[in-house]
Amino acid sequence: MRLEQYTQPFVSSFYQTYLEDTESLSSFFHYNWNQEALNKRIQETDFTNHKRTELVEVITSYMNMFGISEKSKKHLEELKNNGVVVIGGQQAGLLTGPMYSIHKAISVIALAKQQREIQGVPVIPVFWIAGEDHDIDEINHIYIEKSRMLHKLVFPEKSKLKKIASETTYTKEMMIVYLEEIFKSLPETAYTKDLYNKFVILIDEHSTYTSFFTAIMNELFYEEGLLMIDAAYKPLRELESAFFQEMINRSAELGSLVFHQEQKLERLDYGTPIQAKETAANLFYVEDGERFLLERENNLFIHEAKGIAFTKEELLLIAQNTPEKLSNNVVTRPIMQEMVFPVLSFIGGPGEIAYWATLKPAFELFDMKMPVITPRLSVTLVTPKVQTILKKLEFSVPDVWSGVVGQSKVQFIEQNRNEDIPKYIQSIKDELSNKYEKLEELLLENDLKLTPLVEKNLNFHFKQLTFIDHAVEDTLLSKLDSSIYRYDKLMMELMPNDGLQERVYCPVQVLNEMGPTLIQELLQIPYKFNGKHQVVFL
Repeated sequence: MRLEQYTQPFVSSFYQTYLEDTESLSSFFHYNWNQEALNKRIQETDFTNHKRTELVEVITSYMNMFGISEKSKKHLEELKNNGVVVIGGQQAGLLTGPMYSIHKAISVIALAKQQREIQGVPVIPVFWIAGEDHDIDEINHIYIEKSRMLHKLVFPEKSKLKKIASETTYTKEMMIVYLEEIFKSLPETAYTKDLYNKFVILIDEHSTYTSFFTAIMNELFYEEGLLMIDAAYKPLRELESAFFQEMINRSAELGSLVFHQEQKLERLDYGTPIQAKETAANLFYVEDGERFLLERENNLFIHEAKGIAFTKEELLLIAQNTPEKLSNNVVTRPIMQEMVFPVLSFIGGPGEIAYWATLKPAFELFDMKMPVITPRLSVTLVTPKVQTILKKLEFSVPDVWSGVVGQSKVQFIEQNRNEDIPKYIQSIKDELSNKYEKLEELLLENDLKLTPLVEKNLNFHFKQLTFIDHAVEDTLLSKLDSSIYRYDKLMMELMPNDGLQERVYCPVQVLNEMGPTLIQELLQIPYKFNGKHQVVFL
């Protein structure tokens, strides 16, 4: 494998600033993201107050459903003692969702390994699964190549209720049919059969979006000792009971602080990443698997559309006795994460880091500092087939991102198009128009009122000539098809939907081509957390 690094393409102004000039954003974060900050974080933070034994019991209980490797057992023991964590999380997408889920896990593992050596203390990789999210439309699809076009393939089963991912079940027979549709789009390789059969087994063993996601991730990262936990796991909620109570007691202050911090961000032209409301309670109430966002109104916590209303005392009792009925939102999830885990660094993507920029005063409200927020590794994988095309056409990966390949495709077609043909067809149209105009004049001179018929006849000839023109174009494109496809393949593989590969494709395509050892091979690359986009030539 070969690694090349480039300036991040397709980034927002905020993320570009965070990557290239973090110091200018220091009023929004407690630490820059560099080694000095990581050293400072581990030296000045008191990690002794976490409920380590209870946390390890919760994670062990959860991971027992999927299988715990020896390395994971070692990490759990370290976490129980003095270990700190590098943590990142993601929604439970089908077949892991987009590739950046994999890249985030790789980032967590790579940074944890690096800091374990540097800090001389156990640094443990943890993956936090956002099973409490309820927007199933964000995670119920993948993109496949079909008929040489990119298609969004949506899992067809719909739930009548908008349940959280951890309680949204799938019909196993329907999921297998969906899997078959995906594999029909893939070329047959030496790995196809085993890969398909592995997914079939996991589909059969699990029944919710979150458990299916966790099972795949555990399969891919089993030997790395990646610890995983579902945010919606009931024993975790019980561990969080006291923390929910703190959030309820300070809800008004929290809402105000985040609202005003986001306004500061907006005044710098970085937008409003979470669109905070000062009256937000920043908690959901969960009923029968559905989440209802609460707001504060007249000393009540309400969800008006659902007719939900709790006094502060009532909500505190829920947090104490049935904490599984509460769920964090974008504001309280990072705070809860810090309360539960001894976090050295949080691995975040562009959107996550933007909303974390609104949370510095919120952390301070709870007498905490934000961890070091390290941008996740952003990666494009270049398969051998794509490398062959790049070499043949003499392009680089940035040529695809910049639009050079698309422009070259148009130029290639133009160079092979005989412009005399459409010009000649147009000249026939012009000549016909002149002759039909003369014909109409002669008819009118002889008082023969046939204008509608003349126009209809002329239009008929125009349509036939246009048909020939289109047929010429189609025949030309067909003649050039194999060459055109090479241009299209580069853009579809390296810039699908006019964006980064990792935001569109899921791992199944590249695993099918490169085999089951791909993840282990990617983990051997000596990545640098430098804000660059990593291009890996497989």
